[in-house]
Amino acid sequence: MDNPTLEKLICDPSFIDYCLNHESENFTYWENWIQENPQYGYLVEESKMLVLQLQAMPSEEEVATQRQRLNQAIDQVKISRQFLFRKWVPYAAACLLVVGMCIFLFRQRSVIMQNPMLIVAVLKQQVPAGKYMNVQLTDGTKVRLGPTSTLDYPQQFAASERKVTLKGEAFFDVAHRTDQPFIIQAGEFHVKVLGTSFNIHAFEEDKVAKIALFTGKVEIFNDSIRLVILPGQAFVYDKVLAKYTIEPFDQEQERETMNGVLHFNHATYSDIGKQLARKYGISFQPNAAIELDFSGTMAHENLDQVLDKLTLTTSYRFSLESNTLIAHKK
Repeated sequence: MDNPTLEKLICDPSFIDYCLNHESENFTYWENWIQENPQYGYLVEESKMLVLQLQAMPSEEEVATQRQRLNQAIDQVKISRQFLFRKWVPYAAACLLVVGMCIFLFRQRSVIMQNPMLIVAVLKQQVPAGKYMNVQLTDGTKVRLGPTSTLDYPQQFAASERKVTLKGEAFFDVAHRTDQPFIIQAGEFHVKVLGTSFNIHAFEEDKVAKIALFTGKVEIFNDSIRLVILPGQAFVYDKVLAKYTIEPFDQEQERETMNGVLHFNHATYSDIGKQLARKYGISFQPNAAIELDFSGTMAHENLDQVLDKLTLTTSYRFSLESNTLIAHKK
């Protein structure tokens, strides 16, 4: 097992068998694994303790015994209710509470032991600045994450839906499953699909969020709106004005964006700085005094070439000081 965690171990059927059955083949495997990976010894002990605690929950026979004792106590109450009412009520209540808790714990134990994947590990993919990452989920869905983006997703999807959380930007090629919709939480919106491909741009610090659909159909919703967009349409949401538009988009340009090409359309200094920080891993400080309205494309130039291009095409001289973007009026 690579990069073991408590969640992975207690969800692994072979590890559960190792904890409960010392004569199984899994026991030998895990003993050898522990010897080869002594740095995980404490983690294994913690996980083993949790598995044994789940196993130690009351059995069905123990629950039945407690129920029988309660019934016997009730049958023996034959004397005056007025005289002993206050005396017996606390004991009866306590018995009911104990039985109720036992039944609840037993049912929980049964469900977990029958389906250990109910305790599902949540995985996180974080992309550093200047990098892109391709991720394939367990259902076959392919995701390409942009720089400084984060994707949270379960190690195993639920039977009713496939739900992930995105912070940043990504291209999704979702595996088609009619009875198991794919739902992406991106900022204040949810995107629901069955099988399709699209880009999402949903950085928390950006003033605009965008969902651009290439194929299929997606439903976008939050507490106040619910709508559907079709291929060739983009949902563009202005966070400042709290308003959205549905508009066409350049599909080739949108695909290039997820391959590292920067497209600027009447971009401000803040827009430029944030994009360069994500792609090249530099620092950037907004400056309202710098007035820019830049349109252009930055393909795969290095940072020095990009700064030279900005200097030649704007009224500012761009440079880098202590890894921080600087712009001075010419």
